[in-house]
Amino acid sequence: MKTRFIAQLRIILFTGLLLPSAISRASGQGLSPNEPEFTPFLTLDTYRSFIGRKGADVWGFRAGVEWKGKWRFGAGYNKVSSDIVEWKTLEGKDRELAGKDSTKAQLFFRFYPLSAEYVAYRRDPWQVGIPVLLGYGTSYFEYFDKNNERQPLFRKGVVALQPGCNVQYKVLKWLGVSAGIGYRLMLINNPSIDAQLDSPVLSLGFRLFPGEIYRSIKREKD
Repeated sequence: MKTRFIAQLRIILFTGLLLPSAISRASGQGLSPNEPEFTPFLTLDTYRSFIGRKGADVWGFRAGVEWKGKWRFGAGYNKVSSDIVEWKTLEGKDRELAGKDSTKAQLFFRFYPLSAEYVAYRRDPWQVGIPVLLGYGTSYFEYFDKNNERQPLFRKGVVALQPGCNVQYKVLKWLGVSAGIGYRLMLINNPSIDAQLDSPVLSLGFRLFPGEIYRSIKREKD
């Protein structure tokens, strides 16, 4: 437990040293004179991470506003589907639902983050962002009952922090692709689940620019 705490502390300290350095050295272009101060954004994320020594697929999205081309503030949703499948002993209503004493169950994690992202470098078509996600979610195992319906097991609330860094390339005026690295740190974990959700995160996603879509449609109408 002590070793894990020291490792987490090192990650937090490393992040705290890395972000100011990256921001102070970054250079690039901000907004052009004709761009609005606030613009909406929508990010669709799909990426691979790890839970313990097992892999995990992540799907989610973030939406919000970009301010002066330098800051993005938003909220979103992530679902983590792990490769961890274990035999679980069932009790009470779960035993009745499954119709047996034990069953295989898969580990899942749902996360609802608030996010703040600093755009450290911006020179079209490239952008470098430093996002920090903080939010509440649930972790649980899931099994199929005797009616082949999904049922949660050991579901409890968790709180997670996920700092990182990503690079974005604008493929079209309204569409970009992004890749990044980060670390998911569980501030409050589920005591009923032994698997450690703390994990490095490698991401690959798409970013839509609703503001550009709106302006393009408006110009066509005008």
